[in-house]
Amino acid sequence: MGVLLEVKGLTTRFRVDKHAYINAANNVSFTLDEGETLAIVGESGSGKSVTALSVMGLVPSPPGHIERGEILFRGEDLLKLSPRGMRGVRGGKISMIFQEPMTSLNPVFTIGAQIVEAIRTHGGMSRAEAGRRAVELLKQAEIPDPERRVKTYPHQMSGGMRQRVMICMALASNPDILIADEPTTALDVTIQAQILELIRSLASERGMAVLFITHDLGVVADVARRAIVMYAGSVVEMGRVDELFAKPTHPYTRGLLSAIPRLATPRGQPLYTIPGIVPDLSRLPQGCAFAARCPDRIARCRKEKPALRELSGGRRCACFLAEGGV
Repeated sequence: MGVLLEVKGLTTRFRVDKHAYINAANNVSFTLDEGETLAIVGESGSGKSVTALSVMGLVPSPPGHIERGEILFRGEDLLKLSPRGMRGVRGGKISMIFQEPMTSLNPVFTIGAQIVEAIRTHGGMSRAEAGRRAVELLKQAEIPDPERRVKTYPHQMSGGMRQRVMICMALASNPDILIADEPTTALDVTIQAQILELIRSLASERGMAVLFITHDLGVVADVARRAIVMYAGSVVEMGRVDELFAKPTHPYTRGLLSAIPRLATPRGQPLYTIPGIVPDLSRLPQGCAFAARCPDRIARCRKEKPALRELSGGRRCACFLAEGGV
């Protein structure tokens, strides 16, 4: 498999007042291979969604802007494209589905009309052809009675059905990459599993790469081959999912894994939580951003920021204690 998307040193800033900025994504680098599912994991405020929006060219400006870095899609830097050129990539080559479909679907147009618009924007079909394609996409998304559903409005569908519609719209142009930003957060557990299986099966059928944004490590284990762990805007660990789960290296990754509820937890024992909160990005401490919450911190952690360095087996970790570092 070749590299489909390569992000190099991406730094995305937001203005918080007249003289101050925060780096919501700070020197983020990763690759996404053809047909691969890569997960980006972390708490709220870690920079996951900002990274995804940067790839899509959807960072609101103002107050945000991409300060530096490269976003290479098939070798072409998306940051150098004109707005018109980026519109050709967005939705055509790279599509995105969001956490809450009701904020993305237009309440005054039918589901069918919105899918048809997505198809015609990038597909060049006639309205009649696009209408038939919309019904076909709803069938692929396992929505019952698709001929009737194309005539319904978003408020007439359940949350799970609306998310399936968003998947249909995202896949309308047969993109090379699907970015899924917390697509199951607002759904109950049964529907979550169905949506994850749908994304997995459609990606496999189409040979499509998926960049999956989530805070749920249980989801990561189910869908991804590799994972990136982010904290306070920076990547702190990355590697194969099976290795991250078997032997997490960064204390933050270990904390996230420990916080997963388990059936074997003794009755009455409280669930594990990582102490403290994510630091304010406008007032990051000197040194490692996780130091104040880390049970393994040493004096150096308070003074220096650890670099993301390569470990054995292709793993990467930003921690002075990784593999015996001092």
